[in-house]
Amino acid sequence: MKKVKQISLIILAIIIWTAFIGYGFIDGFLLRPITSKNTSEAFIEATKNKIDNEFVGNFAMTLIEDGKVSENFFYAIDQPVNERTIFPVASVSKWVTSFGVLKLVEQGKLDLDKPIDDYLTRWHLPKSEFDNKKVTVRKLLSHSSGLVDDLGYNGFTSNETVQTIEESLTKASDAPYSEGVAKVGYEPGSKYMYSGAGYTILQLLIEEITDQSFQDYMTQEVFEPLKMENSTFVLSEKPNLQLTQIYKEDGTKREFNKFTALAAAALVTCTEDLSKFLLANISSNNVLSKETITKMSTAETFINDIGVYGLGPHLYSQNDQNSKIIGHDGSGNNAINTAARIDLKSKNGIIILETGNYNLASSIADEWIFWKSGIADYVVMQRNKSYVLTLLAIGYIIIIVLSIFIIRKNNKQRKIAEGNNM
Repeated sequence: MKKVKQISLIILAIIIWTAFIGYGFIDGFLLRPITSKNTSEAFIEATKNKIDNEFVGNFAMTLIEDGKVSENFFYAIDQPVNERTIFPVASVSKWVTSFGVLKLVEQGKLDLDKPIDDYLTRWHLPKSEFDNKKVTVRKLLSHSSGLVDDLGYNGFTSNETVQTIEESLTKASDAPYSEGVAKVGYEPGSKYMYSGAGYTILQLLIEEITDQSFQDYMTQEVFEPLKMENSTFVLSEKPNLQLTQIYKEDGTKREFNKFTALAAAALVTCTEDLSKFLLANISSNNVLSKETITKMSTAETFINDIGVYGLGPHLYSQNDQNSKIIGHDGSGNNAINTAARIDLKSKNGIIILETGNYNLASSIADEWIFWKSGIADYVVMQRNKSYVLTLLAIGYIIIIVLSIFIIRKNNKQRKIAEGNNM
């Protein structure tokens, strides 16, 4: 009976230790950041180590500390890059586009909750089994519109004909991984589902409301007020920009693509300009009011009660009360990956632009979030998995060794006691 009790206590200790390690892994308090030092220089050194272990053609990173640019880091295997080197930023375009949309809301030209079809004349949502009148600007901005396009735009090469917006929304020809049709496939407002076509509709909306091209409007209302002089949605309109080389995953290079879906995927910009854009989210600017920025960064869509998207930016703080990190990533198009994040509370931020790797920018930005705010996601967990499993194994060994020691000691004392009683 005593042996059963001893074994039960050992099993209980193992269960408690396993639960502790599991909780520490999920909660993040047992995980180690990419660097133990709290300096921008240390984070850059850790970033260099990551780059050494993965292929990347070129790389530009800017760190923001307390509302000011603190450090830059650049890397390239061929032509050097700097803070004014232009990169394609893919879906980061959506966050910048949201500034233009919300400017129209501030001016009273758009209602966030009015049916989108009430504004459009050049194209309309195709009929669906759901109420298309529930598809609004708010829902398009926050990816809760019910659209199921799953776009993903690849763009067009210099030899290909670019579709019109109407053609692209009807059937995007640069969408190899999805049907490419902008249609409502679930109840609008019922859940989060990322939609590239939603932002193409917003692009069309801007053109219809303003009677300007999307490019001209965004230049006039966003780029010029924020002094983003090296940014454009249409590269041919700024031919003198300092372009980076776009590397594919296999190390070869390709040209910049052209896009119909400007608002969703076409922005080309640099770390200097994106720094100005990030700082506009935490200080007075000539585009949006502080109240609108607050509204933009408030959760509109949720996954398991965690706010994931506002009116344009992704939300990264996972309901953490000590931070309010917003931003956006961009990836795809063999091989682009970009990330921009800003904490509205601490005023710290990060920008990473790179080509040649599908996820390096995003993974480093996720490491930055954990380093700065202790919020861990899949990337940080994967990097720490071996370390946590080692902790788990060491704990098991200590429990077993201590248990054996205690059992032997108790047995020895019992035998001594029995000998003394004889």
